[in-house]
Amino acid sequence: MKVSKNELMASLRKAFEGLGFQPGDYSDAADMVIWLETHGFDGFDRLQAALNYLNTTAPIHADLIQEDAHDSVLDGKGTSILLCGAEAVDLIRSQVVPGFSAGLELVNCYNRSFILQRLVKAAQRNYAFIAYWRQLDYCVKVSIEAGAELPEYQTFTITETLDPQSLRLFCGADLALIEEQYAAQLQFGTLLETFTGEEMMDSYRDSLEQGIEIDEALWHTLDDLVARILVESTDSSRAGAG
Repeated sequence: MKVSKNELMASLRKAFEGLGFQPGDYSDAADMVIWLETHGFDGFDRLQAALNYLNTTAPIHADLIQEDAHDSVLDGKGTSILLCGAEAVDLIRSQVVPGFSAGLELVNCYNRSFILQRLVKAAQRNYAFIAYWRQLDYCVKVSIEAGAELPEYQTFTITETLDPQSLRLFCGADLALIEEQYAAQLQFGTLLETFTGEEMMDSYRDSLEQGIEIDEALWHTLDDLVARILVESTDSSRAGAG
């Protein structure tokens, strides 16, 4: 079935609220899902995998477990980027000072591809980002220049031991400064594939023109989550509705 972007946004926000997300968190999570789906990253498939976890646990946020002047480590405590992605991006932005970039490792987290939307949004505030993580048997690298509307998404062979549930994030005034200051941590294997901003934009245009396709089973799952926050209709609730 196909739904409009506005209809999908409303349903996702309520569904995440039904999962216990707080105001702000459920809007961020909905934005992340829709961005991935409309830009060609199978956001709904990734959401379905996330729901298997989120539907059985209470929402939790990451804890700061290590910090120095420009580098920090967050422990996601087994949660999803849908909950701690905004937290990680806000923290690393706060550590950037003129002339210096900042680095952050987010450990023990899942669904890391959803971080893309948060990076795109933060780039509009004139921050550049590089992020990378292990995905199955390859490494994903995402780069976005300050002010850019879309990132570059690349995959590489793995050349170092990467924790399957961690994400490394770097932020600065521009990509050149990040690459200079963190050169030792930004070494990658053989390039496998590149997904360009132009390809993402083509996918986005198709979504707007043709509607967003969603599996009916997932749509019904969202409806069930939305129902958790609906007030049961009673004489009292109907009397106060006007």
